Amino acid sequence: MSTAPEVALDILNTFLNTPFKAPCPASGSNPWPEDIQSFLDTSVQEMSEIGKTKSGNNTDAADSPCFICSLAKSRDQKEFTPVDIMPGASMKILRETPTSAIVRFKAGSLEPAHHHTFGHDLVVTSGSKCVWNLTKGEKYELGVGDYLFTPAGDVHRVKYFEDTEFFIKWDGHWDIFLDEDLAAANAAIEKEKQK
Repeated sequence: MSTAPEVALDILNTFLNTPFKAPCPASGSNPWPEDIQSFLDTSVQEMSEIGKTKSGNNTDAADSPCFICSLAKSRDQKEFTPVDIMPGASMKILRETPTSAIVRFKAGSLEPAHHHTFGHDLVVTSGSKCVWNLTKGEKYELGVGDYLFTPAGDVHRVKYFEDTEFFIKWDGHWDIFLDEDLAAANAAIEKEKQK
């Protein structure tokens, strides 16, 4: 919060444009050990293959050697439960405490303004959406890889531009309190478009 936006941008640009390769001062200007270099060269490609067999299909859950493989398989299973209060939504609970889930929304879906008694973190894994935090008067357009934290009690509205999936985590029991209906939400978004 104490970093000026221009400074933060310079820091980010420097970080993104600095090759993650040895030699570098942090390693005493010596090359990485062979095992570390091998990891850096191959890990990104290998991560995309987690949960797949040589034929490209997902492994069976019983054959999955780790949690990540199991999660990769569960994303393709159809064990999602409709979220009746939010048309176009379905959810798969991954953990009960702290609670985490994968949530899917169909393109064009809209979450009317609502709030929860808990704060929640989410990461978009596919698709895109827009979140209005009405309590703070802020708007966030989120795509793949974007993260957002919404504090407990903050009223927020969400519009999905395309089929979207995200990982969400929260503490406490699931609850939701609607602060407007679908018609009011659509009217608010249309009004914003006309500005």
